[in-house]
Amino acid sequence: MPDGDPARPRSLFVPDLDPRKHARDLVDSVLSDGFMAFLSILLLPLILVPFFVTLAPTLLRFVDLCDLVIVLFFVVEYASKLYLAEDRRAHFRSPWHLVDLAIVLLSVFSYLPLVGLNAKGSLALLARLVRLPRAFALMGRTAGSRVQAAEAPAATEAPEPETVIRQVDPDLTTRHDHLSWDDLAGRLKDGRQEWIDIHSVGAEGIARLSRMLGVPEPHFKTRVVDEIYPHVVAVQELSLIFVQSGEVRYPEHAGRHLRIERTGIVVVCAGPKILSISPRGADLFEEVLGGARERLHESSFVVSVLYGIVGSILNDYRAICTEIELEIGKIGGVPKAKLPRDFLERMYALAKETARVGSNLLHFRQMVASFAAKRLALDGFDKKAEEDFGVLAEEAQFLDETADDLAERVQSLIDLYINQEAFETNRVLKILAVITSLAVVPAVVSGLLGQNLLGQPYDAQLWQVVAGIGIATSFLLYCFLKLGWLRT
Repeated sequence: MPDGDPARPRSLFVPDLDPRKHARDLVDSVLSDGFMAFLSILLLPLILVPFFVTLAPTLLRFVDLCDLVIVLFFVVEYASKLYLAEDRRAHFRSPWHLVDLAIVLLSVFSYLPLVGLNAKGSLALLARLVRLPRAFALMGRTAGSRVQAAEAPAATEAPEPETVIRQVDPDLTTRHDHLSWDDLAGRLKDGRQEWIDIHSVGAEGIARLSRMLGVPEPHFKTRVVDEIYPHVVAVQELSLIFVQSGEVRYPEHAGRHLRIERTGIVVVCAGPKILSISPRGADLFEEVLGGARERLHESSFVVSVLYGIVGSILNDYRAICTEIELEIGKIGGVPKAKLPRDFLERMYALAKETARVGSNLLHFRQMVASFAAKRLALDGFDKKAEEDFGVLAEEAQFLDETADDLAERVQSLIDLYINQEAFETNRVLKILAVITSLAVVPAVVSGLLGQNLLGQPYDAQLWQVVAGIGIATSFLLYCFLKLGWLRT
């Protein structure tokens, strides 16, 4: 499929920003710092022993040959890592890689006077003296690179976004943006109906909200809000509704997989007031506001806002299920020969995300059903509101069943791929079995001829042997054909 094809599954075919990474990782694993340090230690006796012990010429040539092989390892390591580096210029200019280059040059220089490793006298002595600092330089480079990796600077934390506090009057038309924390504290003390939306709350804002509402701070922790499943918690006279908004995020490069980015939202119902709190990400204010205005003449203020928030979250889940369903359809249409090498890994990641969506929808459905059953005390909750939330609960149940079906479809694709791989492996094994069986006939006959067993009491000629082998192999081919092993 060409790039940019809309039918191309974006979760599988990801732009490879670093096409040399796989080869680089392979080289790093084989020619690791530990392995090269071992070679550098091995160099010391090869270099020092001839200084103190007179070796036989054959043994000396063997020592020089071992030294040459190790030098070639150094040359291959430096050349391959430089060629496969993501940024070759930065790799070349790195201090420790300059040490690598010096080691390689010293190694090559030490062999320039030698022709066939047979140099004698002062030239051989000079060559060995030049090789000696090479071993210590390599050990220093290995130790230094490990220290450099251990002292890598920690990633700096991103600054907290500015908190946005907005308020809407009971008519859902009059609104006040850019409220301060002092304004929020004053509004929480009066008994007026209003919706207050607090968006992009940081750690300091979470602590303030906890003190203002009298709610334990762990309830509002960003990690807890984002990861916890949808449910309702009663804290004193408040009702805390935990929900999640999310959207599908496709991988930007080969090292990433498809994921569902989830953003937690806490809805606080406090009598005539309703607060929506989002630590980061999801900003449903405008969308909810428009839908709540349309329902205001049918339901109370608090019920209209809560219905708008729940309906908006349900729309997000519907969009996620639709996106995953389209992606699964695209994946199913890709021929096996064109699937990427990490197909199973990416499919397992998709299966994990799909299963988590199904789990969240199950809890979301139960939560909305509790609203319809009047298990949550809401200001102005009437029969009409009960029916409306019942409809939302049915839609959530349908999406929950859809998510379960999507999870089964993903698992079916995984099973199909594994079965195809097993079938192809089995076919290869059958071909190998056929070849082995056919090779047995001439092998046995040649063995018997080697033992001269066919000459007594019969005098077999070459054409008779060839004809016998041909008949036997033809019969075996006929048997395999009947068994279906030769069919493609």
